[in-house]
Amino acid sequence: MLFNSIVFIFAFLPIALAGYWALVAAGGHKPRLIWLAGISLVFYGYWAPKYTLLLIAAMIVNYIIALIMQRSEDKPKARTWLLTLGVTFNVGLLFYFKYFNFFIDNVNHALGSHIVVAHIVLPLAISFFTFQKIALLFDIYRRKVTLGPFFDFVTFVLFFPQLIAGPIVHYSELAPQLAEKANIRGASRNILIGVTIFAMGLFKKTVIADTLALYSSPIFNAVRDGAHLGTGAYWLAASSYTLQIYFDFSGYSDMAIGLARMFGVILPMNFYSPLRASNMAEVWRRWHMTLSRFVQSYIFQPISIPLARWSAEHIRSNFGFLFVSTLVPTFLAMVIIGAWHGAAWNFVVFGAMHGIYIAVYDAWHALTKKRRKKNPQKLPGKIFAHVLTLLCFVVAQVPFRAANLDVTGRFFEAMFGLRGSAMLTGDWTTLVPFGASGLLLTMTLGWLIVLLCPNSHQIMTRIEPVLEWKKWQSQAPAAIRFAWKPTLGWSVLAGTVLFLGIAFISRGTTEFIYFNF
Repeated sequence: MLFNSIVFIFAFLPIALAGYWALVAAGGHKPRLIWLAGISLVFYGYWAPKYTLLLIAAMIVNYIIALIMQRSEDKPKARTWLLTLGVTFNVGLLFYFKYFNFFIDNVNHALGSHIVVAHIVLPLAISFFTFQKIALLFDIYRRKVTLGPFFDFVTFVLFFPQLIAGPIVHYSELAPQLAEKANIRGASRNILIGVTIFAMGLFKKTVIADTLALYSSPIFNAVRDGAHLGTGAYWLAASSYTLQIYFDFSGYSDMAIGLARMFGVILPMNFYSPLRASNMAEVWRRWHMTLSRFVQSYIFQPISIPLARWSAEHIRSNFGFLFVSTLVPTFLAMVIIGAWHGAAWNFVVFGAMHGIYIAVYDAWHALTKKRRKKNPQKLPGKIFAHVLTLLCFVVAQVPFRAANLDVTGRFFEAMFGLRGSAMLTGDWTTLVPFGASGLLLTMTLGWLIVLLCPNSHQIMTRIEPVLEWKKWQSQAPAAIRFAWKPTLGWSVLAGTVLFLGIAFISRGTTEFIYFNF
């Protein structure tokens, strides 16, 4: 069931909210958790009923492993074995459903063999709930959290606003909120705030992102089908897709946060104006923030720390130490992030490109540290760094969106003039609504919103829209500033934004891009 669908907005969500707050009013703590878990299973099963049992089975296995690990307090070897078992189970599950067909295809290609396996359908949200449970197992192993009652765990795993595409929530962030007794007096305030945030996210998805898709998709699809277009068309397609995925994922993140808030739950931030950053490391710090946090804690650090110890003993040069202890783990972590997005080599290329970007920036940052202290970067340098970051990001979106490596290669050849294409041709303008003028106008408006306007969290700054908001509220300030207030005028504006978001569903409901992962 899609957040941006009529059945969700006008049927599922009202029933879910009415039942939840009715149980809260009746004083039922455990019943409200059972209700949340039950409607979350309905939400998941509406899309893929046969995989509901897989989700439940994986949840039970992880709970048993986590519980035994927690009770093995004085048995370090047993805890390590249980952690290994749990991680292997989760990674194995993810590998089988997401990567097994890809693995067999590559074995056949490399060896000339003809191994035939049935096509395995990717279960919805498996990447997200797998990472969520791996994080929980590590946190219990590191004694960062204590597992609570079974229904707290069940609701933590199944809570539908974050189930399909994140945020990847830690147990310590969500479980205490679910365990705390809800108060019916907060219902109207939470629903008002939640609906406002949800409305902004729905508007971003249906009005902005889906409009941009009308421009990016025809050009990418034409190139996939063998068309040869002007160099300008390739750059415009990559740029429009960058904006499309920006508003698509930003919109999804807002909708998830808004939905959770309607139930009185505050989720962690997952997207914070990343394209206002001036380097790629900062972009990833603010794009899919909970995924980056997971990779930092559970992939980068386990690779980096042993390499740093080895480097300290065997490498004498400062750059050699930096290369082995930081740059190599950074590159590997970004390749893993790329592969996480999909079982195809173009996603590996996407991750490798970002890994190179960040490694180059980290090396430059380390090598010029003393010089920058004496001569701080001035405005022209900051503008250049920002523009360069945006260009690099746009280029890296090509393998992310392209159908395969062949299309990626043809895109890059044309973008950088290796095909001898004219800068602009008229061929592509017939593929998109209102031609070149429509594309340029839509992109201009999109980039102005991205670069100048406050993000949804900054608009909702008065009410702590996400966890740890005080840590972030002073960062990446917008050139244009305004903040929501619980007034009639703002309620009318939020209602208008919600109406437009719903009205644009009539063009056709599309999945969020990250639902594919």
